[in-house]
Amino acid sequence: MSTKRILTATLAAFSLIVGASLIEAQMQGPPGQSPVITFVSPVGGQAGDSFELRVAGVGLDSAEDLHFNFPGVKVELIGATTEKGGVDKKGKGLPAVQGQKFKVTLPANAPVGIQDVRVVTKKGISNPRAFVISKHKEFVEVDPNDDVPKAQKIELNSAVSGVISTPTDVDYYQFTGKKGERVVISCMAPTIDSRLVAELKLYGQVNNEGSSSELGSVRASSNGEAMLDAVLPADGDYYVRICQFTYTLGGPDYFYRLSISTAPWIDAVYPPVVEPGKATQVTVYGRNLPGGKADPEATLNNRPLEKATVTITPPSDAKATQRLHFGGTMSPPGSMIDGFDYRLESPAGTSNPYLVTYASAPVVLDNGDNDSKDKPQQIKLPCVIAGKIEKRGDRDWYAFTAKKGEVYHFEAFAERLGAPIDLYFQIRDERNNLVTEQQDNTEILSTQFYTGTADPGKYRFVAPADGTYFLLVTALDAFTQYGPRSIYTVHITSEQPDFRLIAMPASLTTPEATVLNQGGGAAFNVYVWRSGGFNGDIHLSGENLPPGVEIPPQFITGSQKVANLVVQARGDAKLWAGGINVVGTATVNGKKLVREVRGASITWPVPAPNVPTISRLDRELVVAVREKAPYTLALNTQKIQVNLGEKIAIPVKVVPDAGFKTAVQVIAIGGPTGFTSTPVTITPGQGGTASLDLGKGAANAQPGNYTIFLRGATQPINPKQPPPKGAPANIGQISAPIQLTIVPKQLGKVTVTPANAKLAPGKEIELIARVARQYDLPASFKVEAVLPPNVKGLSAKAVTINADQDEAKLILSAEPGAVIAPNTSVTVRFTSMFNETIPIVHEAKLTVSLAK
Repeated sequence: MSTKRILTATLAAFSLIVGASLIEAQMQGPPGQSPVITFVSPVGGQAGDSFELRVAGVGLDSAEDLHFNFPGVKVELIGATTEKGGVDKKGKGLPAVQGQKFKVTLPANAPVGIQDVRVVTKKGISNPRAFVISKHKEFVEVDPNDDVPKAQKIELNSAVSGVISTPTDVDYYQFTGKKGERVVISCMAPTIDSRLVAELKLYGQVNNEGSSSELGSVRASSNGEAMLDAVLPADGDYYVRICQFTYTLGGPDYFYRLSISTAPWIDAVYPPVVEPGKATQVTVYGRNLPGGKADPEATLNNRPLEKATVTITPPSDAKATQRLHFGGTMSPPGSMIDGFDYRLESPAGTSNPYLVTYASAPVVLDNGDNDSKDKPQQIKLPCVIAGKIEKRGDRDWYAFTAKKGEVYHFEAFAERLGAPIDLYFQIRDERNNLVTEQQDNTEILSTQFYTGTADPGKYRFVAPADGTYFLLVTALDAFTQYGPRSIYTVHITSEQPDFRLIAMPASLTTPEATVLNQGGGAAFNVYVWRSGGFNGDIHLSGENLPPGVEIPPQFITGSQKVANLVVQARGDAKLWAGGINVVGTATVNGKKLVREVRGASITWPVPAPNVPTISRLDRELVVAVREKAPYTLALNTQKIQVNLGEKIAIPVKVVPDAGFKTAVQVIAIGGPTGFTSTPVTITPGQGGTASLDLGKGAANAQPGNYTIFLRGATQPINPKQPPPKGAPANIGQISAPIQLTIVPKQLGKVTVTPANAKLAPGKEIELIARVARQYDLPASFKVEAVLPPNVKGLSAKAVTINADQDEAKLILSAEPGAVIAPNTSVTVRFTSMFNETIPIVHEAKLTVSLAK
């Protein structure tokens, strides 16, 4: 599915996050607060090896160290360096890029796969850049290598880090192979944060006339990686040619990692989903597989694949099964997936990683004989279907039974698993009536973390009647999208409320990391994936934080998909840089759910906050603690409770350090989507009042617990009001978080039927108490009749409308000697405890008379 089509399909979704985006835009950190990496070279290293690493970017002049996401790396700063700036689209030369050189020694047990490296400076810590760790020899490109006679010689079963430095740059590499060897050539570029779209070609031995035959050619696939393989026809030397597809772009950020290997290569694992802790036999499709045999029915791009049967035993530990431990790159759409990478090894080396996910119910395999609704595969719910679009035009039908009112959640995965198909599904009833058809998932969390995908949208199925239902799963174009890699999963589960959290540095447009000043704070944007009908509050907190770093209790209310997290450093906090652990906690049906917060970052800058960025998950959530800021924002309260519709006033004081005299603009950030705040200018040492106002949006606001905070800046906050020329650097600070509780006036409309009740002495009557809920809150209601004091012999036992119900039966009883005046008015009181402590009372009236 094209990017244009995804964008078109999700324009409406953007309107839902405009308010959140405006709030986030106000959080843009002041420029120059933290260093930014553009590229590193080389982009790969062998475990246990020592090498020189060049890092280029902005703000690296005070570099002190490198930070990897795993321990044991030895780093020595060598000194400053200057890198060529490349050229733009018009062929104009770009400025040189400043950088630093380091001597790096990797530990022998360094984790294989894509890792993250950052630069630590006196000002903070940088954004990450991908760095690939392998177990084989790593080379670095040596120019000139732009023609066959100049081809750089490298070894088979090795990798080389290179760069397409100009649009017309072409790089050649030479290796020696033996007849019959199946060589896999892979070029990683966007998967390791590069801008390069590569084209690969493989040539045979040069003959006496100076020419050679082309053995293979490929361009980068939809995931950005280019890969080809060939069986060598003879012993001798072979040549690999790499360039930028279309020859229009180049520069230091068009880097790549080229591997040439006879090690295993995994194209697919089926099933790609396993039950935690359960040893599972799977089929691996690929090349050079240990014990693999050629499968005549499995080909990719006219290349035959092998298959091998192996047993995978996934982790059973609860924390492990709620993590994504993957040595590849994971983009925003799949950031909620739980899984791990699977690899194969041979004497030639280790394979590429393949993502295997966890099942939330028993796994059912596509039986391959279910192409017709008249011959569906029977499945029992709940389950997780693992299927394949294995042949041209394949359509998989499944049948299941459900009773009226039963609820199941359907979520299908294909593109997010790396499968090159645009999946969709239908549900039909016994009469072939269409219940639903789900295609593209347009759930967009933010332009900063663009989550649109060609996978179908989530669907909550409520069985309209007892009976048999039919599920059709296929590719949107099953006549071209099929084969061994065209696999999918469909998770069909009962109500299992759950969530996943992603945190990113505040900037919506540029790569950065988060910097705390001693005595100050910083804010992350937090994105919430909600599943299984989960609409509860989430509490954020820290675990095993470094000394002096604190995360005060904070809330994400049940209606939020975009929120904020404030991290603080005490005045005595030690200078520090590295990963922190943040968790989200929620209570579901009396059970506590604890989920780790995953980190993410922007890879390349975009011109404006409303432009979707290129972002990815990081290996850790990172902060740096640096020296005390020139001022702090002091609050006299960290809890505010207001009624829905009221304006929120927050007293604040600017506390300056010695010599700081610049006025500070302060703005309030957070709360329900739609809140606006007008900046207030405060003189150092003085106080002021920041405010939040929902305005006309108050009627549609969701009550609940929110985290808000204040942001100060020494330059104008309004992006339409740029700072004057020669203005001092923008110094931004974040206040402590404030717990904001917005209390509703009512939670819904209540009614009691019949409104006019007639009751004979010694009898009882059944009343139906109903609630039309105004908000999607997990609220229960205690229902009780308030009887007038002059009524004798009339009683009603209180009942409860549970959080998942809309009505309850209230029994009104009259004793044989009951005394009730005609048309006696009775109040029925509905009481719900909002926030567990605040009673919200609703009332309905009915009249009661004694029947003759």
